Amino acid sequence: MTQVFLNYRADDEKFGVALIDRALSEKFGESAVFFASRSIDLGAEWEREMFDAVRRSDALLVIMGRNWLESPVPGTGHRRIDDPCDFVRREIETAFELGKQVIPVRLDVRRFTAEELPETLRSLPELQDIHIHCRTTKTDIDQLAERLRKLIPSLPAAEAPPVYTTPKFVGTAHAGGTLTQADRIEVAGDFFAGPRFP
Repeated sequence: MTQVFLNYRADDEKFGVALIDRALSEKFGESAVFFASRSIDLGAEWEREMFDAVRRSDALLVIMGRNWLESPVPGTGHRRIDDPCDFVRREIETAFELGKQVIPVRLDVRRFTAEELPETLRSLPELQDIHIHCRTTKTDIDQLAERLRKLIPSLPAAEAPPVYTTPKFVGTAHAGGTLTQADRIEVAGDFFAGPRFP
């Protein structure tokens, strides 16, 4: 299955990431979008599953919020991104090594400079990104989905939800009258709206 991998920090703009997952899943189907907290089954070896998903993916979205760059390693004061064991960093590095399409997605934050990033990630600012603004979130995410569709034509289309029509009623309530429920059933006979009095 063609997949778009969502690369994100758990302590960075969680609602924004969930919003992107929901919108893209509605467009392409849940199985086409890898979102770790939803896509990894209970009891699975999550690290192996995560990196297998990067390998299966056609594109990796690097979702950057306010805490993406400066998120600290607890108790050290050092940035997570500078740690070679940082999962966000490792996922991006793996995508680069495999020649995947890497797309920075900025959640109302500025572009980071190469000097602010570890050496293995310094090509990120050179990549065409997309900016998700707070006030135009839906429009921006729809644009992201449209551009992903053009970039990856094999992305599946999600199944359309069933359409329910509102039944229409035409009827009379007198002897010999007819009551019709459109597209459902037609009955003829005597009908009364309430108790019948002599």
